[in-house]
Amino acid sequence: MNQDERHDAEVILVGNELLGGERGDRHLAFLGRALRPAGVRIVRAHTVGDHVGAIADLVRERMRAARLLIVTGGLGPTDDDITRDGVAQALGASLEFDEPTWSRIVEFFAARGRTPSDANRRQAMFPRGAEIVGNALGTAPGFHVQQDGAHIFVLPGPPGELQAMFNDLVLPRVTAAFQRPALRMEHFRTIGVGESQLVEMLGNTVADLDGFTVSWLPNIFGVDIVLTQKADANVAAMDQEATRLHERLMEQLGSRYYTHSETPLARVVGDQLVARAQTVAAAESLTGGTVARLFTEHSGSSAYFLASTVAYANEAKVDLLGVRADTIEQFGAVSEEVCTEMAHGIRRRAKASWGLATTGIAGPTGATPHKPIGLTFIAVAWEGGVQVKRLIYTGDRHTIRERAAHGVIWLLHDRLTRESA
Repeated sequence: MNQDERHDAEVILVGNELLGGERGDRHLAFLGRALRPAGVRIVRAHTVGDHVGAIADLVRERMRAARLLIVTGGLGPTDDDITRDGVAQALGASLEFDEPTWSRIVEFFAARGRTPSDANRRQAMFPRGAEIVGNALGTAPGFHVQQDGAHIFVLPGPPGELQAMFNDLVLPRVTAAFQRPALRMEHFRTIGVGESQLVEMLGNTVADLDGFTVSWLPNIFGVDIVLTQKADANVAAMDQEATRLHERLMEQLGSRYYTHSETPLARVVGDQLVARAQTVAAAESLTGGTVARLFTEHSGSSAYFLASTVAYANEAKVDLLGVRADTIEQFGAVSEEVCTEMAHGIRRRAKASWGLATTGIAGPTGATPHKPIGLTFIAVAWEGGVQVKRLIYTGDRHTIRERAAHGVIWLLHDRLTRESA
């Protein structure tokens, strides 16, 4: 296969734990995004177990098909960390000990008051002629080899280490090798609308695009629409198509289309609050702190997110949020009335502009004939008013909680959007 016929990039994920289900892949999503600035697309991905021959065969095969091959995992000090052996076998190269790398490993341990074991010496072994890719966050350096027109990067498995190494050391080399402009992608994020409904609603707006291919990415609370630049696409065509889709979504969905970007909903709401110099606090029963997690995942969120109280037991709702005991007794903890008092209670006690509340039945137990699993009340309260929604979410316990957390954050987004209109 000549250079022009090769794929851009492929990824090989190494590890028995991936095949056995003990651990899930965390690299593909990162690598796919991280390669965009170099204009490079991942075309295929493969998973292989900890077997030298299997790794060697797969690397040997795929390096003939891709200009860029990224191999991850299996660079640790234990007996099952044999990726370096498999790659060396595929290249027909011997492994050689690198003394400077061993010195850095010794220094890494010493800085933490420890001494490396003899097993760590494996991490200073590289195929003959390889360029070493340093690892400032761990003891497993990677390496880079060019052979038969392919660039092969072998990187460690821990996501934090791989990501730092890729951004600092690998991406500049890939960019220089491909010499392409960045790959343009347009993201449009929606909530509370199904994929089939969205496809029907948008119709010809996303049919036969000249500048982009379209991907529909449903999740547990909405659908993301991703436009990816076609090869040799015209800039003017891409601009027109992205603008047309944005306007169509605004027209059809209103606040259920919440951003033309990759920004998460909680950050979109945070930016809205900052622009208005307002704050929010949350009272969580059903969601158990998920609302707080979604807000505080973003640096700077203390500017608008003040507090969260997880009041799971009825007594906690009374003591911490000021919910009246007779309200719970009369209507039950999962009710519009209790949700209303929770939202107002946290708003007053945190001295926030807005109060959010969630209460419901996440299952798999706790349902009654009149209150099924998934029954949820969400509320947003402000000085002088409250909006409460009764919903029945489907799915397992985790899914119901995530949907409720996103739902109540969207409820605030909807309110803020309406007030700004």
